[in-house]
Amino acid sequence: MPDREPASLNRIRLFEALGAVLRRAERTGRPSALLMASVNTLGAINTRLGIDVGDALIAETGRLIKSSLSGSDTIGRYGSNTFAIIVDNCGAASLRQTAESMIELIRNATIATSAGPLAASISVGGVILPEHAATATDAIRNALGALELAKQQPSGVFVAYDPNAAAERALEREKAISSSVMEALNEGRMLLMLQPVVTAAGRRLAFYEGLLRLSRRDGTLISAADFIEEAEQLGLARLVDRRSLELGIALLKEHPQLKLSINISSLTAGDEDWIATLQSLTEGRPDVRARLIVEMTETAMVHDFDAAAAFLDRLRDLGCKVGIDDFGAGYTSFRHLRALNVDMLKIDGSFVAHLASDPQARVLVKSMIEMAKGLGLETVAEWVADEEGAAFLEAAGATYLQGYLYGPPMAVDELNKKGLL
Repeated sequence: MPDREPASLNRIRLFEALGAVLRRAERTGRPSALLMASVNTLGAINTRLGIDVGDALIAETGRLIKSSLSGSDTIGRYGSNTFAIIVDNCGAASLRQTAESMIELIRNATIATSAGPLAASISVGGVILPEHAATATDAIRNALGALELAKQQPSGVFVAYDPNAAAERALEREKAISSSVMEALNEGRMLLMLQPVVTAAGRRLAFYEGLLRLSRRDGTLISAADFIEEAEQLGLARLVDRRSLELGIALLKEHPQLKLSINISSLTAGDEDWIATLQSLTEGRPDVRARLIVEMTETAMVHDFDAAAAFLDRLRDLGCKVGIDDFGAGYTSFRHLRALNVDMLKIDGSFVAHLASDPQARVLVKSMIEMAKGLGLETVAEWVADEEGAAFLEAAGATYLQGYLYGPPMAVDELNKKGLL
């Protein structure tokens, strides 16, 4: 009988699988491990050869990694360029051996792309379970921390999680982020990059999502995803969200045809100062409010559902549209959705990214779209990567599509030059 193929995971199933692995390891005393791997120099490849080539390189790297695993292991795409690999029955010695074997496999591979054959390399971080992680969240955080260290070294290395070094690193990171965020706010170095969202039927521009970036003094841009978690912990998220609102309102006033969505963190749900800022900035401009969509992550509902629901009601009363971001990534979605007064659901990209190859993802996404339609809600499918997935989403009844297939986040000046605003 042939060996069972390693399973594939989306982000939600990754958390579930890690929980099961941790429980089994505690019960049996047999350790397992979580590896995080990412392709190096992807930014340069995207810039020089195009995003499609970069996506193909990532996909083939994932396929090669999966081919090296045993049937009891699992792999999933945690982010656009981050793979999560759960390795069964794996201690510290075998963890390094497994990781370095993956690195060597990719280093020796020639990957065919539309731009010709390419070489690739990966960096890998890993953590032993349950020795260095008691929960799935801890496991992912610690493995990502180790990956971050690996990426700071010469291309193609493995770094194992070190709890002592991690504590010191976390403190230094918090200090650096706090300083960077406050300086960027004070010096006007926060900006919105705009990514198009198109209609599923006809692929026409419907609106843009404003994605916050921190511009360093050297001009490099940092995604909000790289600092917002620490900003929340440090109490800075409300200041960041207020700046995002100010930038978004300014754009809506400057461009009368623009429709824009912006994101808020869980801590802003219920923030009366944020609401007051919105009212003040849009005084006498109901047209601006009508073109603003405010997206709240589903995890915000978990923190305080009643406060979040009341906050969304206030926004709709003011004339804004409201949406739930990353829908499907939490565990309260279906139970609470009927009680929320929302206009739109954005389906979590971890379900959408692999529609072409994941039958279970297709079932889940289709059920989410059908449920939303039954409730009279629009849907946005994010991380749309290929035409096959887009065609499935259109046939399933999705309202809007978003992803690099339709354009990357772009600076306002660049959109102006191209006549897109």
